[in-house]
Amino acid sequence: MFATRDDVLVDVHSVQPEDDPFDSRPLPPSVREAAADFDVPTMVDVVVERCSRTVFTSHRRDEAFVERLRASVTQNGYALRDVLAGRVELEDVRLDKVLSFATVQAQLRIPQKSMQRSYRVSFLTQWEMWTAHLRRRIERAGLDREAACDALAHLTRVILTYQDHVASQVAETYTRDYEALSRSRAHVRQNLVRELLRGQDARLTASDLAILAYQIDGHHVAVLLPAMTEGAATQLADGLRVAAKAYQTLSYPLALSSNVVWLCRLDPWQPPNLEALSRVLTDIAVTASVSDPQSGMGGFRVALRQCQEVERVRAAWGALNAPPVIRYADAGLEVLLLQNDALARAFVDTELGPLAAATTEAVRLRETLEASFRFGSHVAAAEHLQLHEHTVRNRLQKAEQLLGRSLQERRTELQVAIRLVRLLHGRESFEG
Repeated sequence: MFATRDDVLVDVHSVQPEDDPFDSRPLPPSVREAAADFDVPTMVDVVVERCSRTVFTSHRRDEAFVERLRASVTQNGYALRDVLAGRVELEDVRLDKVLSFATVQAQLRIPQKSMQRSYRVSFLTQWEMWTAHLRRRIERAGLDREAACDALAHLTRVILTYQDHVASQVAETYTRDYEALSRSRAHVRQNLVRELLRGQDARLTASDLAILAYQIDGHHVAVLLPAMTEGAATQLADGLRVAAKAYQTLSYPLALSSNVVWLCRLDPWQPPNLEALSRVLTDIAVTASVSDPQSGMGGFRVALRQCQEVERVRAAWGALNAPPVIRYADAGLEVLLLQNDALARAFVDTELGPLAAATTEAVRLRETLEASFRFGSHVAAAEHLQLHEHTVRNRLQKAEQLLGRSLQERRTELQVAIRLVRLLHGRESFEG
């Protein structure tokens, strides 16, 4: 049906209400048919990778966060496909996982501009992949130029309409949750901790310190729990306080599944307190990094930094090789050695030569050499490695031949290099 407006022939069915710039008309058959074989899983992978790399860079290693991001993108991807295919009306689209991810971003205090940018990146990517897919279908079908342009234009309008529908609800959810969290005592404490970690000590008032409920000028030990939720970490904190005879605890989420707990004593920490703390963590079989004791506001930050350095050592060791509970005191050498990868690699190559290789033989020779240094005799090393004494002797002779010098000549350097090469190989595997 057509009508005249200012001497122009207009299809009234193609005109949207002036107060609604978005398009909800039925899609042309060419677009609906193209939706049937669109590769949603690949699209999800691309969107998650782009958002992680360009927007959520500080959370890309957080498996729980990435899992929630993927769930949101997946729900959006299949819902948009169903809308384009005419299977679901826009108003009936389910967005529970999408809105749940908005709540997660509010909880993590991700800025709204970052959240909005992630949706722009997501829908730009989807538009690119959908238009490429539709163009291939158009070429195979041999549609004329007018029909092809109409199909591509209609696809674009519907994607933008869907984006507006989703973004409006996401923004509302994020704003509501962010404001609610900002009023809660727990999040006020988190904001105060964030200021402390940034070095903004002078801004804390007496009332701030009362809300913090933690003796910030006391003696601290930090325990980083890289695979524990905030609720579980808070519950564990009380048990650690009792075991270590600490005065107070303070929990702070670093990510969805990574939390740090500080324990404060009014008197300096003693070895029995530290041993009791490690024993509890070991007994309940959690993964944890434990700092050295530190004092005062500066020590509060240093304790967390030490735990984070231990976590980098854990990643270099690899999940299968690293002990579940690692104290900074036990990994201090590895932390130091990993400060400069280039110097570390040069040191290893100089000291170990062919023994630095990642081959099975080189690994076996290094393990034998390390056991010999540790236990001081072929017999003890053989017993530890569950090998015959002659096998150990032969391996050590082989190692000496490859090094081209006596094993006792630079014994300390060899021991350090053997510890270091394990970290370098683990880091290369992790980053690869």
